[in-house]
Amino acid sequence: MGKTIKVCLTNGGDDRETPWAHDLGPAAGPKGSRKVRLVNVPFLHAKPTWGDVIVVTPRRGVLTWERASAILEDGGRWAMILEYAPQDAEDGEDDEDPCFDALTQACAELEVVCECSFSPKGRPRGRAYLAVKQGMTAREVMRHLASAALACRITQLFPKPAVSDSPRRRAPGTPCIREKQRESAASLVG
Repeated sequence: MGKTIKVCLTNGGDDRETPWAHDLGPAAGPKGSRKVRLVNVPFLHAKPTWGDVIVVTPRRGVLTWERASAILEDGGRWAMILEYAPQDAEDGEDDEDPCFDALTQACAELEVVCECSFSPKGRPRGRAYLAVKQGMTAREVMRHLASAALACRITQLFPKPAVSDSPRRRAPGTPCIREKQRESAASLVG
């Protein structure tokens, strides 16, 4: 494992963010290029993410990866974004974040990397970014978190939950199927 350094990820100069990475040594490319393995879950880029190996090139003194560049080695993880809201209004009001601590613990049980984008301190919800192992689905992660009985409400933001993952809701005033069946049965009897 190499020295930990800050690198910049960008998309044509936009969406700049600076995650930490392990320096793996010199890389082919312009002078000063380095091969690095990300050790953060970026917030603005779904890929690369934690564990991916990329080449960064000096730009104005900053080791930078451009979205059009290749990922040398896929670290076997994909990004997932969650919002979490404490069920106890007192949680998240001080420097501690017990909801995030419990979320991190539940994610660790799945070997999912969990990082905080922002805590609920001063706002109704916090946001967490996950690096989920390939082969595991968002549905599996959400089911595990639900079974962990966390003291917070979790909402999946990315990837967008499939329709079948969301609770079914009917339009107001629309009777459910059982109500329609009862009405049909009553009209036959009456």
